[in-house]
Amino acid sequence: MDTLEFRKWSLKTFGSYLTDSDIVSNLNYKLRKAGIALSGEEYLSMTMAISLFSPLIVCFLAVLVLILLGASLLTTFLVFIVTYVLLAVTIFLIAYLYPSLSISDIQKSISNNLPFATIYMSTLAGAGMTPSKIFKIMSEFKEFGEVSKEAGRITKDIDLLGIDLKTALERAADRTPSKQMRELFWGIKSTITTGGDLKKFLMEKSKSYMADYRRYLDRFVDQLSVLMEVYITAVIVGSIFFIIMGTILGLMGGGIPLNLVRLLIYIGIPMMSIMFMIMIAGMSPE
Repeated sequence: MDTLEFRKWSLKTFGSYLTDSDIVSNLNYKLRKAGIALSGEEYLSMTMAISLFSPLIVCFLAVLVLILLGASLLTTFLVFIVTYVLLAVTIFLIAYLYPSLSISDIQKSISNNLPFATIYMSTLAGAGMTPSKIFKIMSEFKEFGEVSKEAGRITKDIDLLGIDLKTALERAADRTPSKQMRELFWGIKSTITTGGDLKKFLMEKSKSYMADYRRYLDRFVDQLSVLMEVYITAVIVGSIFFIIMGTILGLMGGGIPLNLVRLLIYIGIPMMSIMFMIMIAGMSPE
């Protein structure tokens, strides 16, 4: 079954349960902003199909292993049910949250690249290039991430669909999840319509976006300082204190504190370090 057939089958099987659902309406909005070419009903139907049927493969393998190991029928049944439910819920949640995560990544990429992209666009406008040519050049300049991709979509609307630039800018403003880029597109459209100075407009916007970007970097440095202090205090100092106390108590009378120390060293500290790295990676600019 190829992707198109799977999409049709999922929609036919589960689509009737999703009609006029608020979840579907919310997904329609998120999918459009995330640039995913599926309707809410199609996406949710496929998500339900994958989350219901794909865990069966893992569950049957787990049952086969338990049978070979001589596990009882009750144990095998419980493992099958628990594994299936956990995998189904996990897959569904990941798929359902994916559009929101994708939107967040797009917004981050735009925020990081838009100040420099507008400077480049203002330079091109100052060289006498038309707005359509500016977006075409931007689409070929991949260093600006999502800004370049959006410029490519505008270029495709103009070249392939025959849409005029103003309408293409309206479509781009409607689909982008970034408030900054939406304001930029409406501003470019207004400047073109009124015959204003596009170079001056883009230069002013670049200054505004650069000021926002500097404030963002300042906030990131402050947050990073706080996280480093928390990490040093809670993870490093706290772990050293716990290891010393656990070792002393273990030598005085029992192996339980020493086992806890081993868990902290081999599992606790690495897990906490990974959590801090994930937090910093999510906060940091590209």
